[in-house]
Amino acid sequence: MSYSFSLEAILAIGLNDAIGNRGTLPWHIPSELRLFKSITEGHTLIMGKNTFASLPSLLSNRHHIILSNTMPVTDGVYIVPSMSAALKKADELHSEKVLLIGGVSVFHEALHECSVIHVSRVMLAPEADTFYAFNPLHHRIDESVCFRDPSTQVDIIYQKYKRII
Repeated sequence: MSYSFSLEAILAIGLNDAIGNRGTLPWHIPSELRLFKSITEGHTLIMGKNTFASLPSLLSNRHHIILSNTMPVTDGVYIVPSMSAALKKADELHSEKVLLIGGVSVFHEALHECSVIHVSRVMLAPEADTFYAFNPLHHRIDESVCFRDPSTQVDIIYQKYKRII
């Protein structure tokens, strides 16, 4: 099915492929969080229920679509049983851009379909219990920017990948 939106993804990955620890990010890097906000604000987010549970609250100015067969009805979010239902709901919301934000199963299922993938490579190898080995097989780097978070002194390489196939 064809949709009227751009399907994208956003993820932050440590040097050891870490993306989570004990239900949250394995780091707290303010400038990386601001980057996430600047890319996702005003758009629709698709995520698994554990990723949703890791959020401090509903993210303002964004639609939240949660993939789950067991999550109870929750105010302010759309709960759907499958990726196809999530994409259909995003289309019904007249979304211009839809971003996959996690977790691992969401990335495994649909990352290859994304036209753009935003990756923050965090120059840390933190303790983690959730890992994702990003493989940009059908994408190429379109933009790359290195920066250091001033409060944590952690280096981050932001890479924007565009689909080539």
